[in-house]
Amino acid sequence: MWFSIDFNSHVPVYKQIKEKIKSMIVTGKLKKGAFVPSIRSLAKDLGVNLNTVSRAYRELVLEGILKVVRGEGYVVEGLDAERFLGKKLEEFRKMVLTLKGDGIEYEKLEGILREVYGGEENAES
Repeated sequence: MWFSIDFNSHVPVYKQIKEKIKSMIVTGKLKKGAFVPSIRSLAKDLGVNLNTVSRAYRELVLEGILKVVRGEGYVVEGLDAERFLGKKLEEFRKMVLTLKGDGIEYEKLEGILREVYGGEENAES
């Protein structure tokens, strides 16, 4: 399977598909000029409706991230990684502010970051 979808998430499936593809481009797992799976293939792998994948691809085309190659499929056109990551960091910042407002202590958030990153920052020091 190419990637998985969280069906329990409040984020619509088509948006999850878009974000996963964008992440794969930013991390270099998908390079410019690479073909993405066909709509039918990805829908089958993820267990979602064809229209869901079609909407995700259509929006990625409108954003200039994918382009249609007639008779071939969808190919990666590119992504402004700096803008994409900036948006993700802003979403993270807003979540941290929400958690702070809910009374979550800094140390708790720091512990979660250390857990997620597996102590990588300590290994680099």
